Amino acid sequence: MSTHILIVFICAAVGAFAGYTVMRTYKRNFVYLDGVCKIVDELKRNISYRRDSVATVLQNTKTDSSLLNKHIEKYIEFAHGKTDGPEIDKMFLPEETYRKSSEFFGSIGKADGNSQTDQLKMFGDAFVKMRGEAETKYLKFGAVAVKLGFLFGLGIGVLTL
Repeated sequence: MSTHILIVFICAAVGAFAGYTVMRTYKRNFVYLDGVCKIVDELKRNISYRRDSVATVLQNTKTDSSLLNKHIEKYIEFAHGKTDGPEIDKMFLPEETYRKSSEFFGSIGKADGNSQTDQLKMFGDAFVKMRGEAETKYLKFGAVAVKLGFLFGLGIGVLTL
C-alpha cells in the first residue's frame, strides 16, 4: 500500500515540476521583455538629454533577466569592435520576440538622434505590446500550468495503480 502512495506522490510531483517549468518559461519571457522596455525608455531619455553612447547606457544597465544581460554584453562587445555583429541567443524566447530583439540590438546606435528616437518609439510600441501579452500568459497560464501538471501527474499515478 505504501508503494502505491509513493508512486502517486512521485507522479504528482513530476507533473507539478513539469507545470512549474512551463510557468518559469512564461515568467522569464515576461522579465526579458520588461527589461527591454526599460532599456528602450532609458535610451529615449538619454537621446533627449545626455546624449551618451548606446554602449555606455547599456553598460550601466543591469536587468533581472540573465539572458538580456548576456545580450547587452554581446552588444557592448560589438560596439567596441570585438565582434562583427550583436549575435543574440534565442534560448526560450518566442520567435517574434527573438526577431524583434535581433532587429533592436542590430539597429541601435547606428542613426542620428531624430531617426534613433523614431526607431526607439517603434521598437518601444512593439515591445510594450509583446510585454503585455507575455504578462497575460504568465499570470493566466503560469498558475494553470502548475495546477494542470499536478493533476495530470496525479491522474497518471492513480491510473498506474
